[in-house]
Amino acid sequence: MRKEEILTSHLNYLHWIDSLYEFSEEEGNTPYRIGKWSPKEIIMHLAEWDRFTLEQRMPKMREGEKHEAFPNFESFNAKAAALAHEQTFKEILAYAKQQRKAIMEKLEQINEVEWDQVFFIGQHQVTIRSYFTDFIDHDKHHEMQISTK
Repeated sequence: MRKEEILTSHLNYLHWIDSLYEFSEEEGNTPYRIGKWSPKEIIMHLAEWDRFTLEQRMPKMREGEKHEAFPNFESFNAKAAALAHEQTFKEILAYAKQQRKAIMEKLEQINEVEWDQVFFIGQHQVTIRSYFTDFIDHDKHHEMQISTK
């Protein structure tokens, strides 16, 4: 994926977040399926991974840099889901937009050549391009959960 395509996908994510403002608080709190997360928990999950990326990953996405492996997914996601219960659905939507806009601003500043420089997360080789392509796939996975609700 080219830089412009990735940025366009992030812009589409923001439009999708905007579309969720139509949900009532009750709809935002209702799991998309029995035993699954609510839209509120899903959006907080996405926003918290954005925050993690902004704070922990993006400052060191440079050639040869070594990042720690990802945190334990289950505990990270459980904390995000718990945080969702401390705010309204609309507050979470605003937070999610804020986090993603901050990522977009940083991505826009990165030179095209830097998008393919290799860095490491744990033992895995990653580039900015591959990291954010995976990011988009993750977004789409959760968008489908909410849209099929």
